[in-house]
Amino acid sequence: MLRISSSIWSHHSITTGKKYPLKDVLSSMPVEIATFRELVRAVAEISYHNPEQVLFYRGQANQYWKNTEDGQRINSFYPSIYRLPGRSLTENALEERYRTLQQQSDALLKRLKEEGIRGHDKLAKFSELTWAILQHYEVCPTPFLDVTHSLRVAASFALNDAEDAGYLYIFGFPHPNGSITYSVEHEIINIRLLSICPPEAQRPYFQEGFLVGTFPSKRLRKHPSLDTGVRLIAKFKLVAKAFWDENFHAIPTEALYPGDDRIKEICSQLKTTSENDPTIALTRTRRKRRAG
Repeated sequence: MLRISSSIWSHHSITTGKKYPLKDVLSSMPVEIATFRELVRAVAEISYHNPEQVLFYRGQANQYWKNTEDGQRINSFYPSIYRLPGRSLTENALEERYRTLQQQSDALLKRLKEEGIRGHDKLAKFSELTWAILQHYEVCPTPFLDVTHSLRVAASFALNDAEDAGYLYIFGFPHPNGSITYSVEHEIINIRLLSICPPEAQRPYFQEGFLVGTFPSKRLRKHPSLDTGVRLIAKFKLVAKAFWDENFHAIPTEALYPGDDRIKEICSQLKTTSENDPTIALTRTRRKRRAG
């Protein structure tokens, strides 16, 4: 995807009144936010001053960084298929991941058809749609990143697993124009899960989930343009102690991951058994932590 080229009204702009280039946004430290009310006010300012962007949110318990060629330390948001913590991802390894992704896509479509799940014929028309479901249900690494249109959902993700604080990131994308948006001029694909998932898939509806990635979707070499950080607008550190109050409550993990989800059951049966991929192992660790 193409980076945001203009200067951005970002998290530090709220106090300085100045816009910042993307490289400064990526390398800066997040602004600390004490309450959900304060977060809403901050996001309102950012939304107002970036009218050309549609804001999407991602909540994380931790920050992730990478070093650039010029030695700068910046936030990193690579999709799972391009992640290999502490090691270089070879072209052969990436090709193997895409083979696994295709195999899981075929298996998912077969199961959905066998069980008469509505919309399986629509999913079969665009490979990215099955990839989106596989990503959202953590079946295997994909070239997509989970985001949400709900500030409360993102804040809940940031803090539900956090001990003292969590992190909320804001990204700017072109205006979506349907269930799947291909933005050729920005090299971005944006998938609205609520539009492509059958009602039997409960999780996307509770999470108000979207999947974003680079278009064309299949890239066999890791490149900085595949890092969703090129669309970062702002970042906040949410302090857990008194963030929620009697009017604004966190969404519990069990609500974000509802148990009565038929697509979850199908995807659980499809999960890859490979133990050699650190990305998959890391995903499983996080899932167990949420469940425990």
